Amino acid sequence: MGYNTQDTVWPEHPVPDAVKVLIDRFFNLLDSHDSNVGNILADEIFASDAEAHFGNAAFTGSDEIRKSRDNAWKLFNTRKHTVLRVFSANKEANDLLFIAWVAMDLKNGEHVAGEFIGRLRFDNARSSNPKIKQYNHWADSAPLVKAMQKK
Repeated sequence: MGYNTQDTVWPEHPVPDAVKVLIDRFFNLLDSHDSNVGNILADEIFASDAEAHFGNAAFTGSDEIRKSRDNAWKLFNTRKHTVLRVFSANKEANDLLFIAWVAMDLKNGEHVAGEFIGRLRFDNARSSNPKIKQYNHWADSAPLVKAMQKK
């Protein structure tokens, strides 16, 4: 596993290795400045009818997810996501809740870091090629809003 999940505590119900790899790759892509990230998310990470929440916006389907990263770096220099712990809603491991940490360096020189929680639902979680069906996250946005207001 990469840095995003190398120290993750996984649930007692086994999470398939393909899902673990997908989660790691997903968060690694969110940390990447590569201009092709939107295409990779739409074509390789998410199901064609998936719903993804990034920031305060929801994106549904491949076309919207493909464009979801167009302004992802407008205010940020770096982002680093680390998945701390995962909980499974069922033995199929197709509905996961997680606690994670994100550290962000803003273009205005401010640094913000903190925990957030999220939910990942998967299509074909037990296959060799699972896809994310739904991604949601929740966090206290006050520290980020405050940091963004500084010049």
